[in-house]
Amino acid sequence: MVSVSILMNGYNAQKYLKEAINSIYNQTYQDWEIIFIDNCSTDNTKKIIDMYDDKIKYYKTSKNVSLGEARNFGLRYCKAEYLAFLDTDDIWMENKLKKQIQQMSLNGEFQMCYTGVIYIDENSTQIGDLVPSANSGNVFPVQLNRYEINMQSVLLRNNIKIKFNETMQFSPDFDLFMKISSEYDVGVIHEYLVKYRKLKDSLTSKKIDRWWVEMKQTLDFLFEKNLTLRSRYPKAYKMAYAKVAYNKAQYLISQEHYAEATQELSVFKFMDYKYFILYIVSKLPSKVWYFIHRYK
Repeated sequence: MVSVSILMNGYNAQKYLKEAINSIYNQTYQDWEIIFIDNCSTDNTKKIIDMYDDKIKYYKTSKNVSLGEARNFGLRYCKAEYLAFLDTDDIWMENKLKKQIQQMSLNGEFQMCYTGVIYIDENSTQIGDLVPSANSGNVFPVQLNRYEINMQSVLLRNNIKIKFNETMQFSPDFDLFMKISSEYDVGVIHEYLVKYRKLKDSLTSKKIDRWWVEMKQTLDFLFEKNLTLRSRYPKAYKMAYAKVAYNKAQYLISQEHYAEATQELSVFKFMDYKYFILYIVSKLPSKVWYFIHRYK
C-alpha cells in the first residue's frame, strides 16, 4: 500500500491541471497515489488525466455536487497511511511531502501538519506569502486569533474519522481543521512548501455572504461541545468572534448596509487597534473601505 493518498477535486479544471499534477510527480518523495474526483466536468479534464499513468485513480461523481460532498466522496477511496490535498490550480514545492513525512514520522503525537504558503495570481506571479506564526504542538489558540492553515499544505494521519461538512458552501476545510486542531497536537513547518493561486472568480469572492455564517457555525460548535475552551483561551475566543463580526461587516458593506456594518464592528472596536481602525473606516464613504482592503 502507498503511504500517501492525495485527494484532488476538479470541476472544469483544465487550465492549471497539468501544472498541479506535475508538481506531485516532481516530488522527491514518491510513495503516493492521486485520488482524482471529477465533479462532472464538461471540459478536457478527463483527457488530461488520461495522459498520466496509473498512479492517478480517476472517479467521477454522478452529478455536480457541493465541494464538501465531492471531498467526502473522494475520501472513501483514500486508504493510505497519510492524507493530503491539492486543488487543481495550486502547486506543491518538490520537497513538500518529504519534509512533512519526516516531521510526522518523528512526532507520533501529531495528527496533522501544515506549512507556509506563497500566494500567486492567474499568471503565477507572486502576490504575497504567509509563514505560520504557530509552533508545533497546540496550535488551536493561534488559529482562533488568526487562522493560517492552508488546505493545500496539510498532511493528515488517516487514522481518525475525517469528514467535511457538506452543508458548508465556503469553508468545509476551516471547519474540519479547526476541529482537529482543537483536539490534537499539530506539526508546523515554517517554510514555503505550497503555492496557492488566488483567482478573481474564486469561491472566496463568490461566497462573501457565507464567510461569517459558516465561521460562526464552526466556532459555536467547538465552544458548545467543549465548554472549557472558552475559559482556557478567553482572549483568543473574543478575537475569533471579532473576526466573525468583521466578515459580517464585509458582507453588509457589499450590500450597502453601512450602518449595520458599523454596528457589528462597534462591539469589538476596543479589542485591538485594527478593529478600531476598521470601525472608523466603516463610518467613512465606502470607497475608503474598498481602498484599504485592496492594498492591505
